[in-house]
Amino acid sequence: MITGCDELINNFKNLISSDTLSHAYLFFGGDKKTHEEKFIFSLSLANFLEKGIFEEPKQILNETLIISPDEKGIIGIDSIRALKYFLWQKPINSVKRMTIVKEAENLTSEAQNAALKIVEEPPEFGLIIFIARTAEDLFPTLASRMQKIYFSSKTRVNTGNKTDKHGYNIGINPRDDEHESILTDAEIDKIFEDLIWNLKKEPIKNSRKLKETLSRLTLMKQFNTNKKLQLRALDKY
Repeated sequence: MITGCDELINNFKNLISSDTLSHAYLFFGGDKKTHEEKFIFSLSLANFLEKGIFEEPKQILNETLIISPDEKGIIGIDSIRALKYFLWQKPINSVKRMTIVKEAENLTSEAQNAALKIVEEPPEFGLIIFIARTAEDLFPTLASRMQKIYFSSKTRVNTGNKTDKHGYNIGINPRDDEHESILTDAEIDKIFEDLIWNLKKEPIKNSRKLKETLSRLTLMKQFNTNKKLQLRALDKY
């Protein structure tokens, strides 16, 4: 069961009902635990498309393909070829045929190039969810062709064995004007807070992006600048 993320669930339901789903999404952000929760949310979305229930499926989904790293810890081009073949089949029991690429940061260069061709010319009834640690884990050309949804390390999905209810901190890729209105000022503040916290884990490695993030945050606080534009400006770093 998913709790504490009604806004994101409703956003996806509205996109589905209005037939305006994107063909590809990138779920990114958070820590290792959040990585699994992004996967649970993806499964729940697939379950809603096929069964009409937005929760972790209890049965096998016939219209969903899950791709994970192999025994060597990589996702190669053969997996992307299987993804392509799967998505080009017309769904029978679902609105979309959906593939979930877990740990997408393990896609090989060859696999990412193959995936790029798919998202550039997506199948009519296909939906791809890429799950990665950061948006920078994928080639910029590939990531730029997806709608991005940010998950904070503090986001939580209740899988049935927990009683805590924590709110999702959700953001859509600021460059995607169609969905930009989803972000509230409070959510943008939280994205900046989590981003700075993660960047400070490796301050030397992340010095350039950390400096720019802090600069943007200062502009927001001192001069009341447009927060969405400041967040959008960080996308190139």
